[in-house]
Amino acid sequence: MDAPSPARQIALDEDAGAIYEHFYEEGWTDGLPVIPPTEDRVSETLRFTDYAPNDVIANVPPRNAPATAEIIAINAVMAGCRPEYLPVLIAAVGAMTEPSYNLYGRQTTTHPGAHLMIVHGPVRNELEVNCRQNVFGQGWRANATLGRAVRLLMMNAGGGIPGVTDMATHGHPGKYAYTIGEDEEGSPWPAFHVDRGFAADTSAVTMLCAESPHNVNDLVSKTPHKYLGTAASAMSHLGANGVYRSGLPSEQMLVLTAEAATWLSDQGWSKADVSQFIFENARQPIRLMRDRGGFDMTPLAPFVNLEEDEDMAPIVPRPEDILIVVAGGHGRHMQAVLTASYNLSVTKPITRKDGTPIGSVREFLE
Repeated sequence: MDAPSPARQIALDEDAGAIYEHFYEEGWTDGLPVIPPTEDRVSETLRFTDYAPNDVIANVPPRNAPATAEIIAINAVMAGCRPEYLPVLIAAVGAMTEPSYNLYGRQTTTHPGAHLMIVHGPVRNELEVNCRQNVFGQGWRANATLGRAVRLLMMNAGGGIPGVTDMATHGHPGKYAYTIGEDEEGSPWPAFHVDRGFAADTSAVTMLCAESPHNVNDLVSKTPHKYLGTAASAMSHLGANGVYRSGLPSEQMLVLTAEAATWLSDQGWSKADVSQFIFENARQPIRLMRDRGGFDMTPLAPFVNLEEDEDMAPIVPRPEDILIVVAGGHGRHMQAVLTASYNLSVTKPITRKDGTPIGSVREFLE
């Protein structure tokens, strides 16, 4: 197979408004203004990788066009990323194109899923990725522009064009940008990427295609069982995909603040205990599921008896498919982050081309 051609150069009026109009008319932007990806800006960004510009990181469906290091850098510049964000995006593209992520299905579905990026390890602090107050909200360049660069890549390399190949019925605002950091310092438990088998000092990225976060408000419960029971209720409502698709590879996520996680830990609860409790309690009886939602369209977990009205259907196949992440600011609010149940999250270390994990993005400048 021939190597991808370098990105072509175009000459445009220097007026920022004219550049925006041209990029919008060409379908290269998400509707918001972009930073012009000049040769100098792209070259500066490519200093933060040891991949050659034409090295293909992955082919991105449904178009299956190659996402080269240069193409990723171009979209990073357009999104407003600092040059040093590039290694995170390269890891993210690698994660999303793993078969278990089912990127083709996520790019073309009617489901409103967006690509949630969770940044772990020392690079999270180095790049100032927000993991605390207003973690899913505005105000942080790294969160906003990393998430936006992913969306631009999904359009410009993958061809995910709304109403053409991206058939989301409603979508959600996370399709502009959807990035958080993990509050590793505030958590009483091992970090999420450690659960996935990586060393605590390894920087990594997890990608999960998910709906918008749904606030779970319980400021009253005095016991872990009641508090997490509230979360289980929010995660298993009759309109959610999970209760109808527990026979498929699937995951659902609960985001806890450090305050809530510490309170649970102080009472002897591990992260695995939380996952087990949600698995056992985030369920619906067959009698309520029957003839609504996605009933009988996809398999349920094999231990569920469809003929028994009082049998309870879980939202995932196994306890470990309830993902627990610690992030957010003060308070005991939780966030239910639900998925379509047709894909699995993938965690990738942030590395050099040869797979060696990096300790700092500055290593590429040495």
